[in-house]
Amino acid sequence: MTQTIPPLPDRTPWALIAALYGAGLLAAGQFAKISLTLGPLALVYPGWPVAFAVSGVAVMGIVFGVMAGGLTASIGPGRAILAALALSALAGGLQALLPPFPVLMALRVIEGAGHLVLVVAIPTLMAGLAGARDRGLVMGLWATFFGVGFALAALVIGNSAAPVFGWHAGLCALVAVVLWRMLPRVEAARRPLPRLSEHLSIYASPRLLAPALGHGIYAFVFLAAVTYLPVALGAAWLAPVLPVVGIVGSLAAGVLARRIAPGVLVVWGFVAMAALFAMALVWSGGAAGLSVLAMLISGLVAGGGFAAVPWLNPTEEARALANGALAQLGNVGTFAGTPVLAALGVGASLPFAIVVGVFGAGLTAIAYRAAIRGDVR
Repeated sequence: MTQTIPPLPDRTPWALIAALYGAGLLAAGQFAKISLTLGPLALVYPGWPVAFAVSGVAVMGIVFGVMAGGLTASIGPGRAILAALALSALAGGLQALLPPFPVLMALRVIEGAGHLVLVVAIPTLMAGLAGARDRGLVMGLWATFFGVGFALAALVIGNSAAPVFGWHAGLCALVAVVLWRMLPRVEAARRPLPRLSEHLSIYASPRLLAPALGHGIYAFVFLAAVTYLPVALGAAWLAPVLPVVGIVGSLAAGVLARRIAPGVLVVWGFVAMAALFAMALVWSGGAAGLSVLAMLISGLVAGGGFAAVPWLNPTEEARALANGALAQLGNVGTFAGTPVLAALGVGASLPFAIVVGVFGAGLTAIAYRAAIRGDVR
């Protein structure tokens, strides 16, 4: 059975990286398949709060993110990915039957466990597989998985929920078989499942915490800004543009991480975001264009954060734990940012983004400074 994969310092197995990225796109689809079929689901479940079916996955990330990192470190990322895909296929296949809404919600929570393991184990394995020169590029690519997956889902998802759920489940099963055939069989000693005390200690380690902290703050501002900036600036064309430029920024971060330390990308990315949003607040005529630039820079923050995990943590076990913390705080940010801005009001979008950018720059500067006091790969 697939187990821990040692780092490959010279060559990157791009075919396997592509297959793992495909699994990441399916993880994004676990959100998209509900978000993009809320209308049909409301007809199937009249009177039920179908929108909560979206957040069921995020709640799992908030509560069990660090635990998923410990599980991945314990059984190895390869085994964790295969198990998560199998669980996602099973839960998704049962969802395609459109069971009673409470059962559907229970299946979403189960699927949320699979999603959480995927977003922790896949980047852990990708970082270990990537050659030293390509590692930042691979992590920058991974940082685009959610945006790309959601965009692709929007292109292909139709107006009926059951077939969408069934196709997604089938693809999860297919990719599980493909990866089972592609992943090398390398045996490694298992570690015991983590105790609660070990979970808490993760947040006392700057090397494990710094990437997660930056990602949580990024997620807090990104989704809120994408949701409300087009309305606040009276520029509806921003709605499809802002997520796309974020993806481009994440890819650029992967390239830049070959020459610039990922922690530097994160800290100065927040600084640049805050400065651009401040300029937009002052210069209303150029606010839309400046906001596009700011969201492009936000992609550098996201990609830099993922690249920082292997940069700060040389062992696979540490990377798994760091990715668990990153998933947890990322879900906290996604869950909280939009409601906070909604409570402040749409008109507060630019001041909100400025304050979060300044806060992110200061906090991540402290965290990364503490993390790099020792030697870094």
